[in-house]
Amino acid sequence: MTTTSHVNRTFSLTAVALSAALLAGCTPELPVPGAPPVEIETPVLTEVQGADIAAATGEVLTVADEAKEPEDLDTRVTGPALKIRKAEYKIAKSQDDDKAITELPSTLQSMFLTTTSTWPRTMFAVSDRPQNLEPERLLVYTQDSARDDYKLWAYLTLFPGTTVPMFPSSDAGTTLVTDREEGLQVTPTEALENYAALLKAGTKANKEKFDLEKDTFYTAIAERRTYLKEAAEQIEGSYTETFKVGEDWKALRTLDGGALVVGTIETSGTLKGEDGAVVTPSALEKAFLKKDAEAKNELTVKRSAVVAVYIPAKDNTDEQPRNIGRLMRTTGASIPD
Repeated sequence: MTTTSHVNRTFSLTAVALSAALLAGCTPELPVPGAPPVEIETPVLTEVQGADIAAATGEVLTVADEAKEPEDLDTRVTGPALKIRKAEYKIAKSQDDDKAITELPSTLQSMFLTTTSTWPRTMFAVSDRPQNLEPERLLVYTQDSARDDYKLWAYLTLFPGTTVPMFPSSDAGTTLVTDREEGLQVTPTEALENYAALLKAGTKANKEKFDLEKDTFYTAIAERRTYLKEAAEQIEGSYTETFKVGEDWKALRTLDGGALVVGTIETSGTLKGEDGAVVTPSALEKAFLKKDAEAKNELTVKRSAVVAVYIPAKDNTDEQPRNIGRLMRTTGASIPD
């Protein structure tokens, strides 16, 4: 993973003294009104405050991860991060193995701050590399109101070798991006919907909408779908799945006029066999079923994915949208009555 930083340049002007002959009998000049002060927007957070937010969140996660109690997360975790962390705890408990819990370093190597003076507020950050040597995490923190603490809203793992888009320096700050923005190749919602369509069907038309050089997620989804469809054929059944973009997402302006949008894609897959067939849940899927649940000829599994799609500016003809990372967790399973 490569991050790029932007360095502000400070220019200084050398004052030049001018002299003029004094003219006798001249009428005194009227005073010239001073120019109104220029208001320059600055980030609402400093890097020190951003680091404090990450550290405070890390302390809460350390306690909650040890106990695997979802209630311990409420003060510092929200949104998709809370949903996925709860699922990770459920899996870890059922398998008696903490490997299901995503390691989230509480120290940051870079952060992207906004100048937003209203609420809610958002901060993106890239963590240091985890101790397990997996790639760095992209973290999203939000603050709902002035009286609320910043909370971890989403987290995901960056693709190996990917480049995080360049953002304005932490001194200058960046801005939130909405669907009303007209300067992007596609809107944030369109970018997420296009990517969901790619996951659902990796057709040539869908692939042509993205730069997929570093993207291993869509191929992993395609391989899983192939495996499940082959499993369905063995029991003379079928495998169907849906992909739906989550209603909430966060997007920040990049230095080149583009945007990075972080959002969720909810999936639901159903494997169904002929009458009399048995679809046996995996150990992971059993974590979301009742202990006395009896396997039948149908099983539905729900998963939540978090992705981060870079959207180039509309006048950028050299780049395409690209996903820079992902995290996917099973969040539910059901057997029909």
